Amino acid sequence: MRESLLGFAAMLEALLPFISIPSKTLGTLPFLGTIKLQVFGPLVITGVLLGIRRCLAYAKGRDIDEFVARDVMFYALISGFIISHWVSVIFYFWDDVVANPLLLLQVWNGLSSVGGFFGGMVGVLWFLTREKQPFLVFVDMLTFGMLVGFTFGRLGCSLVHDHPGLIVDPSHPFYALAVHGWKGSQVARWDLGLFEFVYLVPLALYFHLVYDWKNAWPGKLVGTVCLFYGPYRLFLDTMRQQDTRYFGLTPAQYFTFAIIALGIYFVFIRKQRPSDLEWAKDSERIAAEKKAAEEAAGDNGAAVSDADIEAKRAAQAQQGE
Repeated sequence: MRESLLGFAAMLEALLPFISIPSKTLGTLPFLGTIKLQVFGPLVITGVLLGIRRCLAYAKGRDIDEFVARDVMFYALISGFIISHWVSVIFYFWDDVVANPLLLLQVWNGLSSVGGFFGGMVGVLWFLTREKQPFLVFVDMLTFGMLVGFTFGRLGCSLVHDHPGLIVDPSHPFYALAVHGWKGSQVARWDLGLFEFVYLVPLALYFHLVYDWKNAWPGKLVGTVCLFYGPYRLFLDTMRQQDTRYFGLTPAQYFTFAIIALGIYFVFIRKQRPSDLEWAKDSERIAAEKKAAEEAAGDNGAAVSDADIEAKRAAQAQQGE
């Protein structure tokens, strides 16, 4: 099974630079803007659904209350998509926001991946604080599922080629890996979405098939992923096409420094705490529900028995009369 997955991934990665799936513009609607039919959207939806399934698999493997896990995913998705969009348009397309403030509400019109990571954590932190639940095991769960969802998202980016990198000279030894005739032009560019997808495939396979996530202390999984992903993403951003920069760095690079710092903290600095393990357990929820059902059945049984006795007494009294 693992060999088949690795073989398919390698074949797909080799073909992607030469694949360009056309999109179809369906029309323009008020507020919604231009409506396009393209492969990116379905792949993102597929990634979200598969990511949710993998989150639930993690929750089951770690005995996390399924209902709490589902609520955590809900808040992560809502806040993640909204803040991801805000980071994208505010830091990269501020002039467009000034020209059309409604762009802030069009959450489908531009997303920032690193903005989504931190945006999702805002909603999760608020919810878990309200519910008095530990933070790290749920962040591990989300990271576990996100590896799959994000990989599908980057597959979509690779197919629509929406992350242009620097122009590649034909003399470059890896010129064959560039996307030729980028967007109908005569130049070849690095496809940064493709490069990220190529990296995420083995990363996701490792953490799902090899890494001992069922026994890792809460926070170690997310910390390790941060250390694997952060430096690579920082390197990729040096290959961006001319982009909005603040003091020489892109907004994504600033977020990436924070990702690396979190990885160092969770893996090497933060001490384990007993409270890290005090999350709502699914086994305890199921046991409590079973006990409540048995007690309810017992109470109903007692009530029925009393009613039967009263009915029998009434019948005997009528016979006596």
